Amino acid sequence: MLGPVELLRSDGRTATIGAAKRRNVLAALAIDLNRVVSVDRLVDIAWNGNPPPTARASLQGHIAQLRKELGDGVKLVTRFPGYLLLAPRSLLDLTRFEDLIADARDASDDEAVDLLRAALALRRGPALADVEAEGLRRDASDRLDESVVTAVHELARRLNRLGRAVEAIDQLREAVAMRPLREPLVELLVLSLHQAGRQSEALEVFHDTRIRLADELGVAPGAGLQEAFRTLLGADDERPPARVPWQLPRENRGFVGRGAELAQLDAALNDDGPIRILTGPAGVGKTALALRWAHQVTADFEDGCLFVDLRGFDDADPVAPEQALSGFLRALGVPAARIPDDLDERAALYRSVLADRRLLVVLDNARSAAQIRPLLPGNSGCVVLVSSRSRLDDLVATEGAVRLSLPVLDREAAVAVLRLLLGAERVAAEPAAAAELAELCDRLPLALRIVATRGSSHPHFTIRSVVDSFSDERYRLTRLSLPDSGGSIRAALTTSYRLLDAASARLFRLLGEHPGAEVDYFAAAALAGTTLRDNQARLESLVAVNLLHVTGPGRYGRHDLVRLHSATLAAAEPAADRDAAITRLLDYYLHAAESGLRAVEGSARRSGQHAAHPLAELPDLPTAQAALSWFRAEEANIQHALALATARGRRGRACRLWLYLDRFRRHLGGPDPREPGETLVQAFFPRHIHGSSIA
Repeated sequence: MLGPVELLRSDGRTATIGAAKRRNVLAALAIDLNRVVSVDRLVDIAWNGNPPPTARASLQGHIAQLRKELGDGVKLVTRFPGYLLLAPRSLLDLTRFEDLIADARDASDDEAVDLLRAALALRRGPALADVEAEGLRRDASDRLDESVVTAVHELARRLNRLGRAVEAIDQLREAVAMRPLREPLVELLVLSLHQAGRQSEALEVFHDTRIRLADELGVAPGAGLQEAFRTLLGADDERPPARVPWQLPRENRGFVGRGAELAQLDAALNDDGPIRILTGPAGVGKTALALRWAHQVTADFEDGCLFVDLRGFDDADPVAPEQALSGFLRALGVPAARIPDDLDERAALYRSVLADRRLLVVLDNARSAAQIRPLLPGNSGCVVLVSSRSRLDDLVATEGAVRLSLPVLDREAAVAVLRLLLGAERVAAEPAAAAELAELCDRLPLALRIVATRGSSHPHFTIRSVVDSFSDERYRLTRLSLPDSGGSIRAALTTSYRLLDAASARLFRLLGEHPGAEVDYFAAAALAGTTLRDNQARLESLVAVNLLHVTGPGRYGRHDLVRLHSATLAAAEPAADRDAAITRLLDYYLHAAESGLRAVEGSARRSGQHAAHPLAELPDLPTAQAALSWFRAEEANIQHALALATARGRRGRACRLWLYLDRFRRHLGGPDPREPGETLVQAFFPRHIHGSSIA
């Protein structure tokens, strides 16, 4: 097929194909080797789109003759809706050519050179040179030409790395003639001629291509070809020319505060080979802080700054380390032809290039340690700053990285963001409303910027009216979005949620049924209906992507917007699953409160009446002091649970929770729980109820 169509017997003799139309049929079947070709297609090809009424009968005759000529190992079988040529791929030069090229991709340089040369040696001229079916011949030629160019490109690249570039020059010239505007091919030809000492020829190739690009496409040569030209003009052939990259994006308007964090990052400049990790929840301003600090310290890095957005939490696939390294190496002056395919070799070259340089490397939006590790320089003169929603514990443990957890803004800084974006006069006119709006945004910079953007588009709105529109929890997340850009708090949280395993994702959804801002691991296990041991790893998974944060031993907090997001997800769960989770949660608080009151009141305490749900694992409350400490930590949650039980019509549980609040508060000498607890219970029990009547 790679030349005139020939049918060869095992002893090397050529079999007779016969009529031109039979040759057309054989070529069409061979191109689709081991795949059915319909009768209609074969007829169309054999008669060049103009078949006579007798074409189908004639086709059967050609098929019969071909069957007589085919040797062992090759079969031509009838298979609806046409015919199928069955043979090993190694018996057809076209498929053998493709398989050799595929094998070369994963081979070492020396092995790849042999495989690619074997593939290119199979060519005997233009594909299907003696086939009269013009469309078939044209399609096959286009397919083969592209494969040939690809094979030559790969062969030249491998030979260039082996220092044997001169061996590929003739084939490169042929490939460039076939694809004269394909710059990576021209770049390899220029470098190969340079390596062979043929400078004038290399310059001629460059200038001819430059003129052709300008005339036909109206563009200048790209970075790779320009770098090859600079190499011709005197660069050291053993080491890429030094280049100082400055890749930092511009800072965003609206950065305020973070003085303490900037000071901590400044300390990295005095450390030996520091790696700093900025971690925090979605929208907390990690990238903004990284860019602010990087721009402030550029003078300390005379060899430049590298920056890459690794897209670890985007909807699209994360940037692979190989891709990031390729971009870094090109920015550092390494020609594309000299960049290895193998990840380890590419990382080693990167470390070699940085061996005596002092750079700042900013790795933004990283997902995992595996994505980052190949991008770490090997010398102590470079500083690495990583930002991620993940904690990246592995980097801390194995690379000595120092983690800086980024909290939400304090109230003053959050209001300052609104002042900067909404205008000082508007904020000064309504300071209380501005502070309330900042709290509704959880003092997250992303949420504040979205709110300010929406507010600035309606300058006649008061800040109080904006607050009112965001106060309704049902619509807050929906309003915290920018429809034109697609940016939103919900989208940012969703990308973190998608990284969770199934069990951790289920726990996150069920936490949407918990009414408080903070939850301990007993309540979380009750919601999930699992043991503490099984649930611990799931809680840590949520902490690892900053959907929860640790507030104390066994206690976890979450931002209000995170709570609303999990509540939205919980609303889509089956009603029976949600009801069961709420029942387990309420029963946990009832059993735990009863256990605590027994420790406080001793033998005077009569056992309460509990729901039939099995006991959850309970905290150990052996003394009155331990029980009262537990109540102080959980009082707000019990109050929220009372409201939840009331809203869900759980009359008995609501009443008992109210009574337990009353008992504990009396022991602590605190306020009477009838505000607002009694109001809730009296919705079910019109007559005044004293604790002694039910307890």
